[in-house]
Amino acid sequence: MHTTSTATTSRFLAVMLIMAAALAGSVNLAVSDTLDAQAGKTEISKVLRADFRHRPPEMVFDGQYSRMISPLKDILEEAAARTGYSIHWTNRPFARSYEELQTGAIDLVPRTIRNQEREAFVAFLGPIATQRRDILFLVRPGEEGRIQSYEDLYDMTIGVKRGTAYFDRFNQDELLQKIESVDDTNMAQMFIHGRFDTMVILDQSAIEIALEKLGHSEYSYAHYRYLNEIGNYYGMSRQSPHFHIYDDLNKSLLEMVESGRIREIYEAHDLLSELE
Repeated sequence: MHTTSTATTSRFLAVMLIMAAALAGSVNLAVSDTLDAQAGKTEISKVLRADFRHRPPEMVFDGQYSRMISPLKDILEEAAARTGYSIHWTNRPFARSYEELQTGAIDLVPRTIRNQEREAFVAFLGPIATQRRDILFLVRPGEEGRIQSYEDLYDMTIGVKRGTAYFDRFNQDELLQKIESVDDTNMAQMFIHGRFDTMVILDQSAIEIALEKLGHSEYSYAHYRYLNEIGNYYGMSRQSPHFHIYDDLNKSLLEMVESGRIREIYEAHDLLSELE
C-alpha cells in the first residue's frame, strides 16, 4: 500500500515538472516574440515621412522613371542619417502636403516658407540658406503696365497656388480676387485658357518650365514686383510622432551649413546659384 502511494506521488511530481518546463518555455518564447516585435517597431520608427513636389530646378520629379532629383532631398537624407534615421519620400502637390503637416500625417516638407500662421503647426528646420525670391506677376504680352503698384491688383483676377505663402499683405488681403490652383502645371493651364488676368509667382523658373512644357511662350511680367528674401527651411509637423528629434535634426542641418556641406551638395547638382 505504501509502495503504491509513493509511486503515484513520483508520477505526479514528474508531470508537474514537465508542465513547469513547458510553461517556462512558453514564457521565454513570448518574451522573445515581444522583444522581436519591439525591435521591429523601433526599426520602423526610425523612418521619417517626407513629401516631394516638382519644383524645378531645386526639386525635379522625373515621372517616366519615378525619380526624385534634388539637392534638398540629398541634404535632408544626410542630416537624417546623422541622427540615425532614414527618409521615405512621397511625391504629391504642396497643397496636400500643407494639409498633412497640420495633422502629422507627414513629418517633413522641404522649402516650406516660414510665417506666423504656420508656426502654430510647423517647426522650421534651418534655414540652410537665405535666397532672393522677388514676387512677380505674370501677364500677357502688352499688359506689363496694367500692374504698376499693389493697388492695381484690386482690378484684376489673380491666379495663386493653394497653400503657398507669398507676402503678408497679399496673403491676408481678402479684397483681392484670388483663384486657386493646385500646382504650377494647373496654374499655367488656367492662365493659357484665360481663367485669370495675372498669376502671382514665387518660383519663376518653375512656372516658366511648366509653360514651356505646355508649348506656351506668350507671357511677360508686370512692372510691379514685391522685393522679397526668404529663408530656405524644411517644415516639420508639430504633430509628428518623431518630433522629439527636432533639435538633433536641426543641429545636423546647421552643422552642414557651417561646414560648407550644403554648398557642396548644391554644387554637385550644378545649382550653386540657387543659394544666392
